Amino acid sequence: MSRKAAVAALSLITLLSGCAVSNVNTRPGPAPEAVQNTSGVIPQDRILHSYMMQVNQIIAGQVGRIRAEQERAAMKQAGHPVTLPTGACRAVAVILANGTVVRAELAGCASEALGKIELAAIHAASPLPPTPFGHNASITIETVAPDATPGVGGQ
Repeated sequence: MSRKAAVAALSLITLLSGCAVSNVNTRPGPAPEAVQNTSGVIPQDRILHSYMMQVNQIIAGQVGRIRAEQERAAMKQAGHPVTLPTGACRAVAVILANGTVVRAELAGCASEALGKIELAAIHAASPLPPTPFGHNASITIETVAPDATPGVGGQ
């Protein structure tokens, strides 16, 4: 395998391994365990919980795409795998009934760089699905960007 092909393969592996982003459960009402146990949980709580999970998944996907673009550009410039900001990030977003994000503010982030990614992802995802019950909503969005594994064998 030529050096150029090896670098390309390494870049792809790094890109795929370093851009995983997951969403973290936010708790709008009852705990997820309570949602599983239907005693004492009203249907509105289940609907709101489902909506918040859907929004978190959409934002987590956007964060992953932004991180992939950033990593690709940084690797092209540096010529080798690079590390990305990692950790948890939380933001509060105000969403109109039609799903349009009108405001998003950070409520805690592992780093300033990750906070910028989180806010960019929220605005890029707008419009989100319409809010349940046809009302404006203020929800907490939380994502986790895990440690990337640069290259094969961490090199």
